[in-house]
Amino acid sequence: MKHVLSLLALVSALLSAPTHAQEAATSPWSKGDHASLRLIAGATAASGKQRVGVEIVMAPGYKTYWRSPGDFGVPPVFDWGGSTNIGGLDVRWPAPERFQDVNGHSIGYVGEVVIPVSVQPVDPNKPVMLVLKLDYAVCDKICVPVKGEARLWLEPGVTSVTSPRLESFEARVPAPAKLGARKDKIALLEAKLDEGAIEPGLRLVLQAPPEGKIEDVFIEGAGMWSFGKPTLSQQPDGTTVALLRIIDQPKGVAGPVPFIITVRGKPGAIEARLELDIPAAKP
Repeated sequence: MKHVLSLLALVSALLSAPTHAQEAATSPWSKGDHASLRLIAGATAASGKQRVGVEIVMAPGYKTYWRSPGDFGVPPVFDWGGSTNIGGLDVRWPAPERFQDVNGHSIGYVGEVVIPVSVQPVDPNKPVMLVLKLDYAVCDKICVPVKGEARLWLEPGVTSVTSPRLESFEARVPAPAKLGARKDKIALLEAKLDEGAIEPGLRLVLQAPPEGKIEDVFIEGAGMWSFGKPTLSQQPDGTTVALLRIIDQPKGVAGPVPFIITVRGKPGAIEARLELDIPAAKP
């Protein structure tokens, strides 16, 4: 009888013990020239949105591009047209790197990247079939166009899974920020036209926490905006001033202009969306 009771106690303990998270589902690899692509599932978010990652792994020495690729290169083009039970998609870009060569600079990722995507189902109680066709480019000394296709079945309400690859790149997505000081994070204190510059440009005042660092700044605007690589200078008060020359701007655009400012650095990147007062370009 003691043995029976001990066995029942063991079974009860096993049934009541918390279950360990399992590895999340992935699609098969879609292989192309010098790169491969697949989808990675993550645990369902508390909001009911499905978390997914678009993983791209490249051959040694190759890179691919951010949503704003810089002076050359092409951004990835996503086609989700074959998906079912999709109410909305939010592609969330990890903070990129800048690459310099004789022709200028490009912006993107070296070797590998996982681009997180938040998926809002039409009916959160039903599965999602996610189908992706991706046109992208990978470059070493020359650029090679790549087409990838992947599909992944997402069950609703799956929370007991772990996806270390997706989670590590989700942590690199810039945190939203507004103008003003912040504790323990990078802060954008000021953003305006650089009136003292010989050529048109922007002047940003940034601040990192004591153990932090400002590494790079990327600015995006609607239309044909182009900015030079920032000049970063440390100030006596601990702030960092970033000066960015305006290389090109859309004709006729002036006044309050919306921009996205991404600051790469430690302890983590930030992204600010704000309007700057920009004069019209001189003819």
